[in-house]
Formats: sequence, structure tokens, C-alpha cells
Amino acid sequence: MATSHTQSTAGVRDLYGGRRVSAARRTIADAAALIRGAFTVEQLHDAVQLSEPGIGIATVYRAVAAMSATGSVAPVGYRAGSALYALCPGGTHHHHLVCTGCGSVVGIACPVDRSLEDAARKTGYTVTGHEVTLYGLCRSCAGECD
Repeated sequence: MATSHTQSTAGVRDLYGGRRVSAARRTIADAAALIRGAFTVEQLHDAVQLSEPGIGIATVYRAVAAMSATGSVAPVGYRAGSALYALCPGGTHHHHLVCTGCGSVVGIACPVDRSLEDAARKTGYTVTGHEVTLYGLCRSCAGECD
């Protein structure tokens, strides 16, 4: 199986939680790294098909699930009924700005502060996690609307 090897072996392993990576999963990770912005599994599969037509969509779904479990890929919304994902290299907790025009995704620092956690505690809740995704138009798409 031919692969483009655009990422280092260690980098690809990091996407899958440090586990050994098959040639198919390497190809999928390489394709995900080349996609600009948010992508659906179907779009990722289409990108994979350009270099490896033998990789099925079920394999792509399993690879995305594996990367999602490690936090290397995060769901960032929906497009036409399909889940959108974004690659999250680095493994630090962050959130996303998603352009509804072109699909570009920008990572931002976590905006949740102590006051929100304190408010949750006052109601008897223990915060175990949170998700924040902001949607809007990037500078380029906003300029097209003017």
C-alpha cells in the first residue's frame, strides 16, 4: 500500500494514542492533515480515495473514532446531517471557531473560567467536562458578504 508519509511516524502514532498504526490509518491521518478546516467522514474518505482507493469508508469511520477517543480529532458540528470533525494536534484542551461559509476551523484557548465552575458547584453539580464551539464567518467570508 503506497502512502504519502506526510507526517512523521511519531506524529501519526500520537493521533492514535501512541498505538501502532496500520498503513491504512497512516493514509487516513495524512489525508486529514491535508484537509483545510472541518471535514465530514465522507469528505475524508473522498480525500483518502485519491491516494488509496482500496480503503473503505468503514475503515475511515473506525480511524476517526480512534482519533476522537484520543482527542486528536474533535466533533465541531454538523453539515447537511453529517458530523463535522477538526484535527486537534497538540493534545491541549481548547475549543473551536468554525466558519459557516468555508468550513475553516481555528482553535482557541478554553474560555470557561472559575466563575462558571463555581456557579455549577453552587447548584450541587460537579463539572466533569464541557464543550464550546463558536460559529460565524471568518475574515475572508465576512468580506465577501460586504
